Amino acid sequence: MPQETIMAWTALYIAVGLLALLCSVLALTITIYDLHVGNFAPDISSWTGLALLIPRLWLRWQINYFKGAPVIIAIAVYFAADIGFDKLWPS
Repeated sequence: MPQETIMAWTALYIAVGLLALLCSVLALTITIYDLHVGNFAPDISSWTGLALLIPRLWLRWQINYFKGAPVIIAIAVYFAADIGFDKLWPS
C-alpha cells in the first residue's frame, strides 16, 4: 500500500474519531441540559424508577448521540472527497 494511501486513511480515521468525540460531548451536554430544564424527568420516587435511572439516562444519551450521526457521516464523506477518493482506493 502506498504511503499516500496510508496517510489519507489515517487522516480520515482521526477526523471521524474527533467528530465522534465532539458528538458524544455534545450529546452529554444536551442530556444534562434536558435533566436540568425538565425536558427529561425520570421517575425516581420508587425503587424501580431508581433502578432504571442509569439505563434511562444511557438511552437518552444514545438518542441524543444518534441525532448527530448523519452530520458525522456527511462531514466524513465531504472530507474523504476533499482528500480524494483516488488516494483512498488507488488503482
